[in-house]
Amino acid sequence: MAKNSYFENLTFQDGKKINVSERIDSDFIDILHWHPYAEILISLCDGNEVNVNFVNYRLKTNDIIFAGPGSLHSVHYVTEQSFLVIQFPPELLTVLNEFKPVLSVLSANPLISYDPGSADHNEIICFLSRIRKVYQSEDTFREAHIYTCLLSIFARVGEILSTAYGAGMREGERTDSKNTSLIAEACLYISENCSRQLTLDEVSHYIGMSKSHFSHLFRSYTNMTFVEFLTAERIRRAEGFFADSGMRVVDIAFESGFSSISSFNRSFRRIKGCSPTEFRRTRVD
Repeated sequence: MAKNSYFENLTFQDGKKINVSERIDSDFIDILHWHPYAEILISLCDGNEVNVNFVNYRLKTNDIIFAGPGSLHSVHYVTEQSFLVIQFPPELLTVLNEFKPVLSVLSANPLISYDPGSADHNEIICFLSRIRKVYQSEDTFREAHIYTCLLSIFARVGEILSTAYGAGMREGERTDSKNTSLIAEACLYISENCSRQLTLDEVSHYIGMSKSHFSHLFRSYTNMTFVEFLTAERIRRAEGFFADSGMRVVDIAFESGFSSISSFNRSFRRIKGCSPTEFRRTRVD
């Protein structure tokens, strides 16, 4: 995947392999992003929302969302400390072959809804609580203890998913997972190349689909046509250019991929609810 405005560059402290946090990076609230690491988000209250690969999940307390490496996801929280977040390289788990199908199923079905009557669910919550406590401690082998808990969590998750989905994914689930990855890749490609003349033919060819199939699938995943998504990306790019007060509106329009100032003004007003000049004035104020 190309690194672009969707990309979140995660850092791990002191060469560690696992991040644990109770805060979501404010730069990525309500904004689709991706990173090459696996991420577990545990909802600490009702009402949080997470979108993974264009599917929105409204969470209750102790619900768990898995965002696999490379997946597009965004977070909307109730309060600033509404989540426990665990991030780690997927290689920590894939060194064990038995976890590979677990990660595949989670990529297609990322929500684990908390069942208070399930022993596996309650053990997972206990391990998560232990991770939270150990991470805040000064234990010399803190990361080793967290890793042990992480392995135990995924063993329990594997039991839950085996019951729900069988030993492996059904063919339809594999297809859904593949389509999701392809549409996510298409969105990233559009974002990276939106400032030039970009066509439906080019993007569908890029991900190896027929134009008609891609067009139908793209709309079903994003609720937008290709043109609507491309225009929205161009407007998003234009917003960034407005931070440079030295650029003229007409220059911003062309640098963002619009072929005329009139189409830029029209699209900007439709999406942002104001003219480019009015938007710039609010940024200055």
